[in-house]
Amino acid sequence: MKKIDRRRFLEITTLISVVAGTIAANLCVADTRNQSINVKPTKAQEAWMKLKYGMFLHFGPNTISKVGWGDGKFPPEKFMFEKLDTDQWAQTATDAGMKYAVLTTKHHDGFCLWPSRYTEYSVKNSKSKKDVVGAFVESFRKNGMKVGFYYSLWDMNFPAYENDKVYAEYMRNQVAELLTNYGEITQVWFDGAWDKDFPTRQWQYNPKWEKNPDSGLKHGERWEWESLYNEIHRLQPSCIVQNNSSSDRLGQVRYFPVDARTAEHFDFIMNEKIIQPVIDPVFINPKGEKVYLPLEYCTSLSPQWFWTGEQFLLHPSVDTIAGWCNTARKHSANFLLNVGPNDKGVIPDYHVTYLIAAAKKLGI
Repeated sequence: MKKIDRRRFLEITTLISVVAGTIAANLCVADTRNQSINVKPTKAQEAWMKLKYGMFLHFGPNTISKVGWGDGKFPPEKFMFEKLDTDQWAQTATDAGMKYAVLTTKHHDGFCLWPSRYTEYSVKNSKSKKDVVGAFVESFRKNGMKVGFYYSLWDMNFPAYENDKVYAEYMRNQVAELLTNYGEITQVWFDGAWDKDFPTRQWQYNPKWEKNPDSGLKHGERWEWESLYNEIHRLQPSCIVQNNSSSDRLGQVRYFPVDARTAEHFDFIMNEKIIQPVIDPVFINPKGEKVYLPLEYCTSLSPQWFWTGEQFLLHPSVDTIAGWCNTARKHSANFLLNVGPNDKGVIPDYHVTYLIAAAKKLGI
């Protein structure tokens, strides 16, 4: 079966998000007063929730190739940008009223934006050899912001990817690099788990899998997820760990343990049905304990998450961006808004214009 490009599929729903950003509150509010009694966020969760509004930065070889997903074959030596300016990224986020930022340190193609010891497929073999992760961290911290890292579990380049034990150790080693070389990290945002979890190895989730013990559905076992989670908290106890719960299950939990939940896009239609985010922050973990899991919405200013050089695109309006922020506030959720830098290495002026205007409208 041909794999469906998830990001391209989601292009179809951009119009829905643009139009319906202000509708979400009416669709999604749940009465959580009874469930949530005596279940409170941890100090780390409280600190993260106070950040509220952040910048998501999808950047890497896909930016040069102008694709949503790479295939792990992009030549490292071709990774170069004319005006790579992480200070401009940080200043844009500051002017937009944002308090934190998350960078794609490794997307599904497996290319690392830092000089990892554990692979040759990284910036250390680019022409400039520039540590993009290091530059990102320095620029945003200089502007007083917290920083987080996106890391794809799926990897199209690593030769022993299908050897679960070897690959799980590889991931732990790389995540340890990220958490020991760049100071305090506010969150690690994982993605791509469906490739080893779902029987189809495609992102669409089928709830019937849960009811069928022979479906082949996994819950993080192949990733050695619990071991990875524990290693993160050993290195940085206050780091918020997330695993993208995907567009078709907004705000739900893929599997435990996690510290927060994701909701990719505010409004989503799947199989002719409106998929409503789960707002209630209280969940039952496998031990039968009630745990508090705050929510983070994310969506993108452009049709793809990476800049792909569209000749034209339908851009979310100032009112829509402000509406997304307000919806997140109503749901006591954070909002991570994706802004893909272009192939020169800077955030396009048109994104900057809309972001600053939205900040003025919001009074932030």
